Amino acid sequence: MQNITTDYSKSQGNWLLLCALLQGLGLLLLHQAFSFDWPIASSPSLLLACYAVLLTGPSILIYGVNQDSHRVFYNIVITFTLIAALLGVYVGSQTLHPKYPDLALHGMGFAAVMSLLTFKVFIFASSIHLQDHQWQICYSRLISNTCRLLITVTLASIFTLLVWLIVVLWAELFNKINITLFKDIFYEPWFIYPTLSLAHAIGVLKIRRSNKVVSTANQLIQTLSFALLPLLLLLNSVFLVAIAYVGLTALWDNGGSNLVFVLTALILVTLNLAFQDSKQAPKMHRIAYLLILAGIAILPIYLAISGYGLWLRVEQYGLSISRLWAIFMWVFLTLYLTCYSISIITNARNWLDSLATINTRLGLLLIVALFISQSPILNFKQLSAQNQLARIHAGITPVDDIDVYYFAHELGVAGRDVLKEIDAHFTEQHPQLGARIEAALNSLTQSESNAESTQTTVANLINALEVRGETPKTALEPALISALQNYANTNSSAIANSSRLILLPVELTGDKQSEYLLIMKRPNYFELPLFYLDEGKWLTKSMYFNYTKQGSDKELVEALLAGEYQITPAKFKDIQINGTSLKVSQY
Repeated sequence: MQNITTDYSKSQGNWLLLCALLQGLGLLLLHQAFSFDWPIASSPSLLLACYAVLLTGPSILIYGVNQDSHRVFYNIVITFTLIAALLGVYVGSQTLHPKYPDLALHGMGFAAVMSLLTFKVFIFASSIHLQDHQWQICYSRLISNTCRLLITVTLASIFTLLVWLIVVLWAELFNKINITLFKDIFYEPWFIYPTLSLAHAIGVLKIRRSNKVVSTANQLIQTLSFALLPLLLLLNSVFLVAIAYVGLTALWDNGGSNLVFVLTALILVTLNLAFQDSKQAPKMHRIAYLLILAGIAILPIYLAISGYGLWLRVEQYGLSISRLWAIFMWVFLTLYLTCYSISIITNARNWLDSLATINTRLGLLLIVALFISQSPILNFKQLSAQNQLARIHAGITPVDDIDVYYFAHELGVAGRDVLKEIDAHFTEQHPQLGARIEAALNSLTQSESNAESTQTTVANLINALEVRGETPKTALEPALISALQNYANTNSSAIANSSRLILLPVELTGDKQSEYLLIMKRPNYFELPLFYLDEGKWLTKSMYFNYTKQGSDKELVEALLAGEYQITPAKFKDIQINGTSLKVSQY
């Protein structure tokens, strides 16, 4: 690892602490915006843009500013922060509802991408130096900055956690002797955000000045990575041999392609941590080194297996956001490992010389691709929505299996537009689908002006209800209808995501009074609330399948609807003690 300047002047340290304090105060204001429902809290675009500004630029400055920081570094940080803010505005504009779960679903994905981008932008911006009157990326600096950043983030996070644990201990100790002042102060947001921001910044600055600690930790990581790499490659090779005998069917049936994907990514990371910027082969037996090279060279075969499994999932279920990200990661893993394999095959003796070119160029390409993934150019939500719509129109996805909750909440604006098109094409033949779509779209807003629309949606869902047994729907008790409507109103999202609603009369209490089991068919399972009469009121309890042998919910529900079931009495009765029941545990 190259020795580079990480020290900062006293004035720079003070400015960085002030930057951390302002970052904490900014996060506090955003927290208060949610707590007090400020106007900014109703705008996902402004929220994500503000979070992007607060968490990208200041973080790079705290980790990267030193006495050798140049104008290009600051220009990159400013440009990246502005781009992150603009992307936050766009991603927020694709969110329909600024509350949970929509904001969390869209915001967490954006945060993950911005975190990775901040990491990549930092190491590249810090690796630029002036050589022959030109600004160039130094690969040795790139590797050194990557390792230092990983170590610094880890140690600073541990330091921040320890500071917080000490604060909690402080508050709780004094609380035990009835002094609640510290507990009242320390658990307030106005204390938590600035304190943790400053604690993290202090930890970062202290670690950055401890070059010996960082260098020692990096040497330890490199040594352990060299020890793990042969083991991972051995696992990879043995598994390939096993697949040649067993075949791929068992791997696909048990979802093993995901584990293949994880193993390949782990090998890539371990390989780079082990070799870093080395130009020479490690000191080991020649045969052992050649076996390691052979294990690296055959990694594209492993990726082909993982890619084929991913393609089968896409062909079976279509494109989702998670599968698009899986494709994204698979493409870059394939690029990295294929380039490594070609380098080893063409020039095994000096293949380490090509690592600098491969990692630098693909790293820059990854940064560009991540930026594009949060822009209109490569909108995963739009791609998923259009793909799922095409599968519905082609009859590949049955109408009963349409996941309206996924469209309304996870796909945002693109999902809403697709739901409106589905509503226009299929509602006439499938009225319950129209009710589900209406409930899903209405659940996006909770304002009083939407109350009448919500009542209409609930009424539509009740009208689409299938009632089994001898009692027609029109003969159901008004009180039961009211209980069903209240349940639908309270659980509108769950019902909106149910492709079928069946009301099955059952007799479970022995009082000759029917109870009613509401069977809600969700995309991957069933929800089974039971409506029963107790002291003149219809109440609800959840039922579940207590499996004693292998089976599926679908098979059991089909048998239930066909009347192929028995009512069994409780094995143990209750003991009544002064009006209190003593029950035998079911677990």
